[in-house]
Amino acid sequence: MTDHESTADDGFSPAPGPDGFSEAEASFISEMGSLMERWGLPQATGRLFGYLLLRNKPVDLDTMTRELGQAKSGLSVAARQLEAWTLVRRSTRPGSRRIDYEAVGDLQHLLLVNNAHMRKFTETLTSGIPVAHGEARERLASLADLFNGFVEQTESLVAAWEARRGAS
Repeated sequence: MTDHESTADDGFSPAPGPDGFSEAEASFISEMGSLMERWGLPQATGRLFGYLLLRNKPVDLDTMTRELGQAKSGLSVAARQLEAWTLVRRSTRPGSRRIDYEAVGDLQHLLLVNNAHMRKFTETLTSGIPVAHGEARERLASLADLFNGFVEQTESLVAAWEARRGAS
C-alpha cells in the first residue's frame, strides 16, 4: 500500500488523483477550506476538517501529514482549533501516546455547539444595552432579540429532530 492508498473502511478510494485524493474528495476538502476561511479560520483548518469528515475512523497527525502534504505543526494547530470549536474530538489508542482525531459529524451536536456560541453572543449584546443610548440601544436590543430567537428556534428544531429519530 502506498502513502496515499487506504483500506476501504477508512473512507478513501484506492485510485487517488495526483494529490492522493479523488477529484471529488480534493474538491470537497478545498471547498471546506474556503468556507471555513470565510468564518475567520485558516484555510488549512477548514481543509483538515473536510479531510476528517471524509474519514470513517480516527486518524493521527503522521497520517494527516502524509495524506494532506502539510506540515505536522500546522496540522496540530488546525486540529486544536477544530477541537476548540468542538468540531473534532481527540482520542488515544490503548498502549499508545499517539493522538487520533475524528470529525464530530452529528448535526445535533454541531447545532448545539453553534447555539452555545450564539447564546454567548446574545449575552454580550444584551450587556451592551444598558450602556448604549438612542438608536444604538435599540439596535443592540433588536439584535439580542433576533439572536435569542435564533437560539430558541434551533433548540426547537433539534428537539423535533431528536423526537423524529427516536420514533424511527
